[in-house]
Amino acid sequence: MSSDFFVSYLCPALVGQGTFGTVASQREAVSRHLGRRGRLVGEMIESVGDPQRPRLQMALTLCRRHGATLLMAELGALAENPGFLRRLSRDLHARELRFSAADRPEVSERTLCIMAAVAEAEDRLGVQRTSETMARRREFYARFTAERRAMPTADALGTAAAAPRPLAESLERGETTSKSRERAEEVAPILSEIRAAGALTLEQVANALNALGIPSARGSRWYPMQVTRIEKRLAAAARVVAPHKAAGPERPLAVPVQPSEMRLA
Repeated sequence: MSSDFFVSYLCPALVGQGTFGTVASQREAVSRHLGRRGRLVGEMIESVGDPQRPRLQMALTLCRRHGATLLMAELGALAENPGFLRRLSRDLHARELRFSAADRPEVSERTLCIMAAVAEAEDRLGVQRTSETMARRREFYARFTAERRAMPTADALGTAAAAPRPLAESLERGETTSKSRERAEEVAPILSEIRAAGALTLEQVANALNALGIPSARGSRWYPMQVTRIEKRLAAAARVVAPHKAAGPERPLAVPVQPSEMRLA
């Protein structure tokens, strides 16, 4: 896939919900984003008010055909829509495509599901959206994308080396209280997406949680040992629930087969 080819996706339906409104202004944003670093090979303009977003699927098809990156002129309020973020992530992953947004250059196909999990958990975890917190998140997303894209692909490493093992099969059973288990379950969706996106070591996960502004149980910073405890509690809870729960398509929490030493400080 070429990193120089882009297909733009314009959403005039977002008028009044963000910085850009007209097709012309969104085209200008795309042009500024590309600059001298890319070439536009296609454009799709979404139908106003159509929740099915048929033009998005057409844009993804064009991206696949040309080996291009999907470039959204304005992510806007959709950056806080977990359903949209997860569907887009799923569609990009299925087609092995990259994603960029002109108004959120730090966002990529690697960060969409993490963003969705954070958006869902903010109220539940009492996360306060300060300007400092948002700045740290954006810095983290940009760094996370750059580091993950620089890593060898699963094909290059071999399937066995790249595939994570289910968390419940990798950790020893630990004693849990209902309170500690509840806290673990609150953090689990975010932790799962951080792991699935490529964070392999306990330190990487702890640094990611801190950068995202997710408070620990005591309202302080996360450390690798705290991540270990949370994962053990989730593993224990999974073994208790597993016999009574039908198998489903949910993504399992995972730990690495071969830990990376790369820091996400």
